[in-house]
Amino acid sequence: MPVHYLVTSRQRAAGAMFSQDLKDDILVFVYPQALARTFHTFFCPPLRMIALDDSGQALYDEIIQPGKLVQLPACRLVVETAPNVDYRPFLDDILSHPRNLPQLGAVEAGVNLNSLLFALLAEAVADIRRVREAHGQEVCPERQRQKFEVWERGQMIASAGFLLDFSRAWNLPPGAVRLSRAVLQAEAPYLDELAAASVAGIPWRHEFPTSCMRCGKAGSWRSVLAPPVHAPPESTWRYQRPENAVPLCHHCVETLNFLRDEPLRMDMVWGLWGPRFEALWNWHKALEGKRLPEWDPYTHPLWPAEFGGSTWQTGSGALACAEPRPPHDVARSGQHLSALKRALYRKRFRGRQPGETPLQSLLDFRFEIPDGGGG
Repeated sequence: MPVHYLVTSRQRAAGAMFSQDLKDDILVFVYPQALARTFHTFFCPPLRMIALDDSGQALYDEIIQPGKLVQLPACRLVVETAPNVDYRPFLDDILSHPRNLPQLGAVEAGVNLNSLLFALLAEAVADIRRVREAHGQEVCPERQRQKFEVWERGQMIASAGFLLDFSRAWNLPPGAVRLSRAVLQAEAPYLDELAAASVAGIPWRHEFPTSCMRCGKAGSWRSVLAPPVHAPPESTWRYQRPENAVPLCHHCVETLNFLRDEPLRMDMVWGLWGPRFEALWNWHKALEGKRLPEWDPYTHPLWPAEFGGSTWQTGSGALACAEPRPPHDVARSGQHLSALKRALYRKRFRGRQPGETPLQSLLDFRFEIPDGGGG
């Protein structure tokens, strides 16, 4: 069935963002209470938006273009489809969906839209100002590569698109509009990868615990897989993902011969990240063999759906699973744990034993990922 229920704040915040076309998919935003809501269509394709009351009556039914803010009447169900898709054959299923759901989500009715718009515009203009400072009046693709990380370039194309959308209805500075067009033109060959990197390639190393997973001393996250020499820079940000790294101190790196012992490195990262590393490995081998399948990086920024499981714990590369997270609750099997133990005990251990404090603290570490607002 092509109906997708968006029931968490994270799912509702993503919505149709970064989708090129909803095709036959029907997105149903489900809320626990009927309240007036404000949706946006920034970075969304043209779509039909329907607000339903609890009896299935359409309170609002309009086709909305990208870059718009939409004020909806009080409702508990919001449906989004491609402009010509009919949701009504699935109405009974939609109305029968459970109602005991978490938090409200979207943009609450009390949000000051002027402040929201000002903040979004200010952030977008700040990104374009960085482009001007790096390039002057002409955007050079090679300099863009040298000056900015891939995830920053992804944010810049998002800001450029946002400003161009708003320039149709708002009187924006001509220089910002012209530079926005130039950025999108210069980055045109890499738009899909840059958009993926903007949500999945953001820095994370200083937010995660950096204590050595073996002895607990001060350490750092060390990458395992290296990109193939032919890999385009726009795709190699995945090798900087946490699924390709383990935290070790300098002493344990030397004791384990970590840099020169490839089987040990593989045991350690595979044991720590389980199916999430396996999904990255599938992508790595496909890239290495120049046989990556075509897939939609707007819905699966990390890797194709078939490379991982259906949840974050089992290796999903979907948009909802894209933000870097520590290895808490990864679905490890006995083989993963055996590999991890084998790697940590490869050389004689002195001091605290693996699995007591350092490793367990890492596996238990979690933080709340903030939810955004949007439609």
